[in-house]
Amino acid sequence: MSFGKFKLKDKHTWKSKPGYSICVLDRGLLRFEFPEHWVVRPEGGSVHLHDRPPSLESCDLGVSIFRVPGEAVRDMSLDDALRDSLNHERQAYQESEVYHITGADFEIAWLEQRYTDTEHDNRDARMRVALIRGPVVCLISMNYWAERAGGLEPVWDHVLATLIFDLPIADPAAGPVVQ
Repeated sequence: MSFGKFKLKDKHTWKSKPGYSICVLDRGLLRFEFPEHWVVRPEGGSVHLHDRPPSLESCDLGVSIFRVPGEAVRDMSLDDALRDSLNHERQAYQESEVYHITGADFEIAWLEQRYTDTEHDNRDARMRVALIRGPVVCLISMNYWAERAGGLEPVWDHVLATLIFDLPIADPAAGPVVQ
């Protein structure tokens, strides 16, 4: 996945909630809003967003796109695939129900796990993961310390609420074509 920041043209059409920036992946295949002060880092075939410079203390929001034809996953159980995507080495002491969100051209299944991070002083940690089936399949995960949940969980909600799929962006400096 390539990464770039662009100086926007004077009459660009990008619009986001005040205090947020827009992450556009694969020229508009997927986009969403995130807090403007967050640090964005590409890593292999994914992108990671952190609420502070990446460290043990930062929240890590990871996004991966899988180019799978829609007909290949149309009948796939999102709930089963979501649970299969989890790291089964992590011993969750609590797992939420699977939540569902349906958009015009996508479906989301997501859940939260609470666990004790035995490698880091037995700290209480949380992990949220969403599997999205749209024009492509997308996996979004968010890892953070439980004591920071109040400030970070609204970011998760905002990312999922602002997902837009398959709106090609010919010129990233100008934004999407508005008709």
